[in-house]
Amino acid sequence: MTTRSKTRRLTLLTMLLAMSILLHMMEPSLPIPVPGVKLGLANILGLITFFMFSYKEMFNVNLMRVLIASLLRGIIFGTGFWLSMAGVLLSTTMVILLRKTTKLSIVGLSVASATFHCLGQILVICFLNSTWLMVYWLPIMWISAVPTGIITGTLAHQVLRRIMKGGYSV
Repeated sequence: MTTRSKTRRLTLLTMLLAMSILLHMMEPSLPIPVPGVKLGLANILGLITFFMFSYKEMFNVNLMRVLIASLLRGIIFGTGFWLSMAGVLLSTTMVILLRKTTKLSIVGLSVASATFHCLGQILVICFLNSTWLMVYWLPIMWISAVPTGIITGTLAHQVLRRIMKGGYSV
């Protein structure tokens, strides 16, 4: 790999990370009537990273997004940080495993990512509060994960299609 292509790759990964941090930071201000439910817009950039590069880069972008956004918000190592970190670790791991073992589309992977993100968050909140009562909230979270996963997966697919149509190569 030439120095120019390494620089191009690093620049693109940095831009994807910056955009995912921006979406992660602005998403809580979007009005959604169900408590705890978010669209998962930053997941779009994680999926784009996965399909343009590989699972290693997706993992790095997702982890750095949670870490940097938590630092910027001032909630590093607070409850919100651990919820977000658990969700992103479980969802990213499952996307990688499902991509290797199934033929799910990017939309299917996005729905799976959203559902496992919810599961990771609920498990951590149960652990932090020393009660399993929050598990009863999981079906509501999963019902919301399907449409939000479809939206983010469709958006990621459209962006990737336009990038590849433009002849861009990593």
